[in-house]
Amino acid sequence: MSTTKKKRTRFVIGIMLLFALCLFFMFHMVGKTKQLRSDSAGVEFVTEGEVVTCLNVRGTFPYTSIVPKLAEERKTDSNGNITETYVIEAEISLNTKNTMKLYFERLEDATYTYILKFADKDIIISNGKVVE
Repeated sequence: MSTTKKKRTRFVIGIMLLFALCLFFMFHMVGKTKQLRSDSAGVEFVTEGEVVTCLNVRGTFPYTSIVPKLAEERKTDSNGNITETYVIEAEISLNTKNTMKLYFERLEDATYTYILKFADKDIIISNGKVVE
């Protein structure tokens, strides 16, 4: 076998191994979600004065597909207070980039509470105010 043919064969085998490795990592990573941190680059709380009105979450590379999960059903107690719990996650996507907007409702006669579960901490918002 000549030297150029050996080099060409090694080059082709190397490219095939690299392609197989890329496919393995793509199938291993795509579809798996990662919980975002509250201080991530794409997480933004929109406020009007001291009242939080909206949460904007924008996917950043490589986790560009936002997957908001309602962790549990909306809970309403006997006083009419409502609680919703969201887990803020993203997944790797090679062809999709999306954003999530969550508008916070406020009630006059009851308390509307949102529990946002991030990787580093849980943020609780009651009637537009952040509760620590």
